[in-house]
Amino acid sequence: MISTVVNKRRGRPSGPSNTRERILTAARDRFEQDGYARTSLRSIAAQADVDHSLITYYFGSKEGLFRAVAELAPSPAQGFDLVAARVPPEHLAQALLRSALSAWDRPGYREGLARLFADALSSEAALRVLREYLHTEMIGRLTEHIGGADAGRRAATAATIFSGLFLTRYLLRLEPVASLPADDVVAQLTPALRSALAPRGLS
Repeated sequence: MISTVVNKRRGRPSGPSNTRERILTAARDRFEQDGYARTSLRSIAAQADVDHSLITYYFGSKEGLFRAVAELAPSPAQGFDLVAARVPPEHLAQALLRSALSAWDRPGYREGLARLFADALSSEAALRVLREYLHTEMIGRLTEHIGGADAGRRAATAATIFSGLFLTRYLLRLEPVASLPADDVVAQLTPALRSALAPRGLS
């Protein structure tokens, strides 16, 4: 049975505990509330009720912790997996757009994602971690789905459609796209996204 006692001693924990999970939960909360740049390891440790040296033990650095949180939290890559598992390929583009818009229309999710991108633009470390995560997980999944010699290029095109939509509709609030009904956005972008996502031989 895993102990529920939080390890507050310095250095490597002496036995099994839920310390790592507590750190991840606290880090996710702090990154969402304060953004990457303003979150300190000590603030995460305080919320998790652990010694801050344990964060270094488990994750190596703030960057390593951020990467772990990104892999744990709901993400574009995880969203793709969920939609792709239940939607036939011919309807995937439309379903992905609807799923993205639904997530982005939730204030908490949208604001957290906006802070994530804002911090990535102001911190080289945050930018590097975010870029690495999106490239390996999101574009990697798209590339595998598409297949073929040009899969990487087409996956990047698909990623550009999503990032451009988030930028213009939610960050810049550029009209008329900012005020378009979701159905209209889906209708306008589905053909281009479908072309990019079509597996080899079906495009």
